[in-house]
Amino acid sequence: MGTCPFCRAQTFPGDSICYSCGRVISGASGMDSRVKGQFMRSPTRQAKRGVAPRHAASKSTAKRRGRRKRSRINQLGLVAFLAFIFFTPEARQYVLAKWAELEEYIMEGLAPYQTYPLEAEYTVVRSVDLWNNDSGDGSLQESIPIPMDVMSKDSQVALGYTDNTEDEVSKIQKIIDIELRIDGEVITIPLDGLPTRSKSNAVTTSQGSEIWWPGKGPSSDHCKIESCVRVSMEIPAFSHETLDFAVTLESTSHSWWHSTKVDSKLEGKSVGTSVHRSGTFSDIADRGSGTRDLQFTGINWYDREGVTIKDDVYGYITYGWAIDGRQATAPTIYQTAASISASLPSSLKDNAYAYARATFDWLNDNVPYDNYAPGTARGGEQCLEAGTGDCDEQSNAFMSIMRVQGIPTWYVFGALTDPQFDRWEGHAWAYIMLPMSDEWCESNNVIMDTCYVEGAVDVVNHKWLVHTPTAFIDWIEPYSPQGAITDGYYHGGTSSGIDRLRSFYTEDYDVSKATWDNKWLGEDLS
Repeated sequence: MGTCPFCRAQTFPGDSICYSCGRVISGASGMDSRVKGQFMRSPTRQAKRGVAPRHAASKSTAKRRGRRKRSRINQLGLVAFLAFIFFTPEARQYVLAKWAELEEYIMEGLAPYQTYPLEAEYTVVRSVDLWNNDSGDGSLQESIPIPMDVMSKDSQVALGYTDNTEDEVSKIQKIIDIELRIDGEVITIPLDGLPTRSKSNAVTTSQGSEIWWPGKGPSSDHCKIESCVRVSMEIPAFSHETLDFAVTLESTSHSWWHSTKVDSKLEGKSVGTSVHRSGTFSDIADRGSGTRDLQFTGINWYDREGVTIKDDVYGYITYGWAIDGRQATAPTIYQTAASISASLPSSLKDNAYAYARATFDWLNDNVPYDNYAPGTARGGEQCLEAGTGDCDEQSNAFMSIMRVQGIPTWYVFGALTDPQFDRWEGHAWAYIMLPMSDEWCESNNVIMDTCYVEGAVDVVNHKWLVHTPTAFIDWIEPYSPQGAITDGYYHGGTSSGIDRLRSFYTEDYDVSKATWDNKWLGEDLS
């Protein structure tokens, strides 16, 4: 045995540090200290009158030695206990889980984000500029969708309970006023397009333009989509005309995601879904009377009929199905879906939420936005082959991968602005239906048929199961066989002898002072 050169405590052979004061007593560092005489870190105290220190200490030597021995045993016991903890599977799992939480917290703090208003009321104008640069007359047959009120779920309730209570659905978009400005006149359009107005009863302007809102029907004078305004007008030679469709609305931020990452100010969080609440792929058919399962799970959707178009950047592109999850015709989509499934833990292989969220994160990580995307949107398969895509194309890829596993998804079209409502652009994203699990529904006394969510997924803007007031919903796809009605939105009108340019702008707006931050951070599903 020896003594520590610093505190003079008892040490054992082989000790590299003093277990009383914690200083190094062997090796290069300790030896260096001893050689340099650095044992004393403060000036020597002055001598005091009385008994010599050594003699005074002799009375309690045995007692001190006992304390030192117990201290040594306690320290060794602590080391042994920590070693035991870290070598047990349960402890390792616990420690790793806590570290994952800390790591996620740090990453969330460093993640980029977009700030959105909680609520907003504004007027967005769809402006159509028409130029006739020839000597002959030009013409336009325009079909403009009539936007509708949008609820947080296409159902009477968000969740219904076995005691006959319910959580009400929220209104995320409320249309206040619609007007068409044409030929210097303003025509008020009824909300929802009701009552309808036929072409034979069209409003005629002083310059002979005709305006009517007939509803959906088979003839060319009807709407190809559910509800629209039809415009027929002539554009004289060498003239410029405008057509403005102004919509005033209220819009509210809403989340369908139950997560601590969701700001508590957002509606919907409490009845939202998560990986822990999620049901399986097989649960989809048992929710909402199986309606979405029947409507929007077709493995191939919206056929462009193999049309080939030359693009200035990508050359000749052949357009087939926009959404396609078939192995034979969309091998990249099929392989990507298989890879995403394989990446999930075994306990989440059939978890609908986990699969959808993993796909969302994978697209954000691997498919950048294409600023030079072709005028006609590529399908999901073509988007992944190119390794890039715009909003329509990445939505096609997301929905294609969803339909490989039979998760209902459908189109949403409209326009998107920045949080300051300065700049608008046409936009497309996806809606998705996700079931909650039988276990969660039963434990919370939720009626099984109501136990699901329908929410928005905007891949290119990193918006997972959230609606923001900056997204104007122009049209949500209703059911039609294999999505054929979608073509009516893309090709709602015809023109002759003119150049046509569509744009959006904000006429006025008022936002609430409350804001929230949408973090761009993937979700750890491990």
